[in-house]
Amino acid sequence: LVSDCLKCCADDSEDSMSKVTYSGAILEVCMRKLVFYPEIVGFIEEEKEKIPSVNVQYIFNSPPKLIMLDEDGEHKETIRIDNWKREHLLQYMREKVKPTSASL
Repeated sequence: LVSDCLKCCADDSEDSMSKVTYSGAILEVCMRKLVFYPEIVGFIEEEKEKIPSVNVQYIFNSPPKLIMLDEDGEHKETIRIDNWKREHLLQYMREKVKPTSASL
């Protein structure tokens, strides 16, 4: 049963998705809901400047999410980050967002 279940799964440690990078990202969140997400607030206030290609957008009633962008600035992937810790968010950004000449 387990082998049948795992037939369509892909090991993400060696596949091409683990090597995917993006040219930038938008961190989208509702300003009124920020009080419920202190880790996101900490990232925005203390870590965001380390990654200049990440922009913050405040959209009414939006849950915290990352909108990953390709070279043309087009939306490629959306990732919910409700329960992410600040350091995990920073690590993910360093791994997935291509550095610009001004970053890191």
